[in-house]
Amino acid sequence: MKSFKLALACLLLSACSSPLVQPGPQTVDGLHLRTPIAWSDLGRSGQRLWTRDGMLLNALRIYTDIEPGEHVFRARLRGKKDEGARFRTGLSEIEISELIVEGLRGSGLSNVEALELRPSTLNGHPGFRAELRFDNASGLHYRGLLLAEGSDGSLSFLMYTAPAEFYFERERPSVEAIFDSLAR
Repeated sequence: MKSFKLALACLLLSACSSPLVQPGPQTVDGLHLRTPIAWSDLGRSGQRLWTRDGMLLNALRIYTDIEPGEHVFRARLRGKKDEGARFRTGLSEIEISELIVEGLRGSGLSNVEALELRPSTLNGHPGFRAELRFDNASGLHYRGLLLAEGSDGSLSFLMYTAPAEFYFERERPSVEAIFDSLAR
């Protein structure tokens, strides 16, 4: 009976596991990147969520090819409330960062701001990098990194977020290396 319970527990745990993204070159929804560390992939095509310790402790979100009129986080649109979080063609880098900030605010986060906006490239398209700061509903301080481009008529971006105290700085060099691999 014990071995049956153990086998059942192992089966259930394996059903809950997510694919492991190995270190090295990866192709993710048309993006060619290189990761120096392994991640669990909890997402789906066009909307990936990579994490190492759970999405509340560190999350690298990868959104690709968000079309005009679509919510920045591919969330269900709720009418006029989400107008400020819909992608539109022709937005400047500042406007795209404000769009992402508005999307984060709409998800219940507070004190959201994008800082240190600077030019970069993503998958050969001109874009930008920025740092993010926000608080979750419980008041926990988070920091983040953003790499985005919307110059090709659709929006693609990577957004890394983690609690400011420990997890953000721990994975920052690895996330910066991923961003750098996309800037080539």
